[in-house]
Amino acid sequence: MSNSVFAPHWAVLFLIATFLAPAHGATTKDEPKKKAGESAFEFNKKDPIYITSDWMEVDQKKNTITYKGRVVTVQADLTMRSEILTAEIDPETKQMKQIVAEGRVNATQGNRIATGEKAVFDDKTKTVTLTGNPVMRQGNNQVSGLKVIYFTEQDRSVVEGDNNVRVQATIFPEELQNRDSSKGEATPSKTK
Repeated sequence: MSNSVFAPHWAVLFLIATFLAPAHGATTKDEPKKKAGESAFEFNKKDPIYITSDWMEVDQKKNTITYKGRVVTVQADLTMRSEILTAEIDPETKQMKQIVAEGRVNATQGNRIATGEKAVFDDKTKTVTLTGNPVMRQGNNQVSGLKVIYFTEQDRSVVEGDNNVRVQATIFPEELQNRDSSKGEATPSKTK
């Protein structure tokens, strides 16, 4: 007997279609386009999303789609693993409101890695919030704290701490100097 729950074909298509709608960061002919790799850890509305899990449920009353058990979500160069992934849809606009990944969250994109117990992708605030021992790495550089908030449209992060959990950072200045700005990745340093 399988642990899967039958989901109407339209629900799966709807989940993917909400991401294929014009991107919230779409540019007009008068606006400059973002360079590839300029923002990190953000689902875009252009590329297809592939999700695998042990179980899936569509709840039309709650306007949610939930995946459970070894969830792997892939979109372009972003891969995210978690135990649970829940997508919440706005019933009026039929657009994705929020995606919540829970349980051993691990997101990788290029040389960027984010880990924690919970990640919330919020389309309204254009943020990704990572909690539960969050750690963000890029190359050997690393930052951790109580909460990490990534503002996707601003390509800016805020790391919060408190009296019990302080913000900690490990920075390799050489890697920052050798960073390739077009890809957002560190380039290998020359050895003597």
